[in-house]
Amino acid sequence: MKQWLGRIALLVVFAIAGCGGGGGSSDSVSAGVSIHTVSTIATSGGSILPATQTVEEGDRTTFEVTAEAGYSVDQVVGCGGTLIGGTYTTGAITRACTVEASFLPNTYTVTGSIGPDALNRIDGDTNDPATPVIDNNSPEEAQWVLAPALIGGFVAAPGTNSRFGAAGDEFDIYGVELQAGQPIVLDVPDPSGAELDLYLLDAGGIVVDAALGPATSLSLAADSAGTYFVAVGAHVGSSNYSLRLDSTHSLALESQRAVRVSDDFVPGEVIVRTRPDGTDLPEVAAQNMGLLTVAGHPAREQLWRIPEGQSRQVIEALSTSWTPSTRISLSWANPSLEARYDTLRAIKALSQMPGTETVSPNHIVRPARLPNDPWHGLQWSHGNIDLPLAWDISTGESPDAETIMAVIDTGVFLNHEDLQGKLLPGYDFIRMQPTGDDPGSSPMLGASSWHGTHVAGIAAATSNNSVGIAGVSWGAHILPIRALGDGGGTVYDVLQGIRYAAGLPNDSGTVPARRADVINLSLGGGSFSQSEADFFQSIRDQGIFVVAASGNSGGAVNFPAAYDAVFAVGATDAVNAKTGYSSFGNQLAFVAPGGDMRVDRTGDGYPDGILSTVADDTSGSRTSGYAFGEGTSMAAPIASGVVALAASVDPALTPDRFEQLLVSGLLTNDLGPEGWDPETGWGQINALGTLRAVTETNSDLDPALTASPGQLDFGLTEDVLEFSLRSVGGGSLQVTQVTANTSDGLDWLLVTPKSVGADGLGSYTLMADRNGLAHGTFEGSIEVRTESLADLVIPVSLRVAAPDLALDTVGRIYILLLDTDGQAIASQGVDLEDGVYSYRFDDVLAGEYRIVAGTDMNNDGFICDAGEACGAFPTLSLFESVTIDRDRSGLDFSAGFRALASTTALGSELTDAGGGDGIARP
Repeated sequence: MKQWLGRIALLVVFAIAGCGGGGGSSDSVSAGVSIHTVSTIATSGGSILPATQTVEEGDRTTFEVTAEAGYSVDQVVGCGGTLIGGTYTTGAITRACTVEASFLPNTYTVTGSIGPDALNRIDGDTNDPATPVIDNNSPEEAQWVLAPALIGGFVAAPGTNSRFGAAGDEFDIYGVELQAGQPIVLDVPDPSGAELDLYLLDAGGIVVDAALGPATSLSLAADSAGTYFVAVGAHVGSSNYSLRLDSTHSLALESQRAVRVSDDFVPGEVIVRTRPDGTDLPEVAAQNMGLLTVAGHPAREQLWRIPEGQSRQVIEALSTSWTPSTRISLSWANPSLEARYDTLRAIKALSQMPGTETVSPNHIVRPARLPNDPWHGLQWSHGNIDLPLAWDISTGESPDAETIMAVIDTGVFLNHEDLQGKLLPGYDFIRMQPTGDDPGSSPMLGASSWHGTHVAGIAAATSNNSVGIAGVSWGAHILPIRALGDGGGTVYDVLQGIRYAAGLPNDSGTVPARRADVINLSLGGGSFSQSEADFFQSIRDQGIFVVAASGNSGGAVNFPAAYDAVFAVGATDAVNAKTGYSSFGNQLAFVAPGGDMRVDRTGDGYPDGILSTVADDTSGSRTSGYAFGEGTSMAAPIASGVVALAASVDPALTPDRFEQLLVSGLLTNDLGPEGWDPETGWGQINALGTLRAVTETNSDLDPALTASPGQLDFGLTEDVLEFSLRSVGGGSLQVTQVTANTSDGLDWLLVTPKSVGADGLGSYTLMADRNGLAHGTFEGSIEVRTESLADLVIPVSLRVAAPDLALDTVGRIYILLLDTDGQAIASQGVDLEDGVYSYRFDDVLAGEYRIVAGTDMNNDGFICDAGEACGAFPTLSLFESVTIDRDRSGLDFSAGFRALASTTALGSELTDAGGGDGIARP
């Protein structure tokens, strides 16, 4: 794919007849004077005129030499003449002769400079043989970087093909100062061809966390500020990667991240779902390798366990590709972390077994309540949501329909005085016995949380009985299901509890007489699982409401609340402001009172908590008690109680219909910016508004359009984000246009469909091009137009760091000059000098060209393929052609690791020319 530049002369000879004819020079005599014929020859690209002349002996003559556009005169020779300007004057003619003129295409010089993107750094030992090897394979050899940073690198597992030989380049280790919670994100271009892992080591080189591939993205975060080592390891194969050390905490990243070793799950236990076709029996193979089937059934999820002390043997039996690290010794901060690491290794191997559909850890889930001492006082939360006025419409009692609310929690104290007549027979999935009793979550007297009892009382304590408190729904019955015990519980037990509540097959072998209408989950923990997301959607499809606490971390919404099919509920205080502990983000549906025990803004002499039922075991036996509590655990049952009231007045109410009313603004008081916002969702639930909407809105609602997430932030290093559009109203909805706009008028934002239906609904990809942007903060938006609704606007923000000539680099780059067919006709490799990459192409023919530059860290002969730094003139997103009709200078642009977006931004022309993955360098 190489075309030589330079002097190219295509000889096209014009034969000019002399006066004697015949096509050559000739001589003759006239009146005693010798006459000589002077003829001419010209190559293509110009002319020499006249074509021929007759000249007397001893005379001189002239010819005009003219080059065509795009050509220059190379030389004119013959007949002893000289060229001055465009006139060729022969010498004294003494015989017939020929003047020959040759022309060459014009050539020009093209120069420019390329700046590395701000914050970009390069791995010290990539696979590019033209670069030096600076080892960074151990903490002692760590490559130190300043955060925030975007690092491009390459790793190769032992035994793979690379310039490092059989030992490979197994680890790249970076030393860095991190702030608490600062995200560390590893982007892997093609996890199907290489398995990369991400490790976080403390200042002493001890592993404190890890995330294991294969995955397109892995992430970790430091628990506290300090000095750390970040290690990228190749478990299988070799690959480029981008390592992002950002300063922006990404809620979207948290909602979809892979499992971490530091996550709270049971070491040695895995939840397995086998393929429904039943063609393979992985449980049999697993048992042969030492795994134990503890619970479950092949038709649904199963709980498998690795016998204690046999994890390495099981891993080796499961995976022929597993080998301990050969370059560094992984020393763990504690045995529990190492046990969870081995569990994730086993999960990685199990997921590759024939017949397995999904494999995930058995996460531990914990109550989302913040504990406090018992208090007696007023239920201010009822007035905040207009509950007393709502009771004038319905209390949830007869003649309205009976509703059943499952409380999956620590169980419920069955003998509590204010829950009598409200409790149905439940089940204990910890002791595996038919009772939903709450025996206490601690062996110490007075130390139990009685969390499930507190939740049940908030939602549906016996009301109007002159005892204790009033529940939100007077008529709802509680189905108590125990899945949490001392220290919390596991995802597997919670899933069994949900199955039981929904009347589905479960490990108890039984189901309730009637399934629940509402399932309350005042708990949280774990990470995203597609199989769990599908499971919760199947529950919703049955018409069952699942309401869950958003979490008390003050960060991203916890799972299971973060699943799309679940209503995530955050918390407000006594003055209807979002509490500091309430988790928020893209998945938040709405908020409800959750309390703030630090203050007494109600002036009633008590901390502003949520008062409800508990047990008192300080005497050695359980008695009825009441206490204040705070947390999203308290907000969720308030919301569940309102949902139960709504379902009692409209038994046909479905979760989808409820969401339509929610998005229409009929169920909540909007607390933040108009419409949905990540802090408070659609606002605070209003019981009166909810019952009015359910009873008075009988016809189909107008179509309503929502975007998730409702706002997008690229931070300092992200270049690709996704959002989805969906209709939650009635009737049909047609999206007609989705456009990206910037407040400054600069063209740095691009939106493209990813998975979109004919109605325009679905998922979209949003890309940001920082090339050419000054450092600072930039604002933009996505504008969505429909046939019938007002435009939907999604705010977008982007930060650009200031360049640092002393630190910014992408390593050695290759600059290519591309013709109109996308073929590289010239190339040069350039190293950084004085903060820039300077390039120069000489002898360039006139024409239209494009200029592109990128790294080749994996030495596959292609630049700008996934994981490589890339840049193009004038920017990646524009990638315009340049007219070369003169010497061109100042063709400057930037190149950088663009978070795997390079090939997408360069467009189909580049990827087509390069075989679909970057472009080949000559």
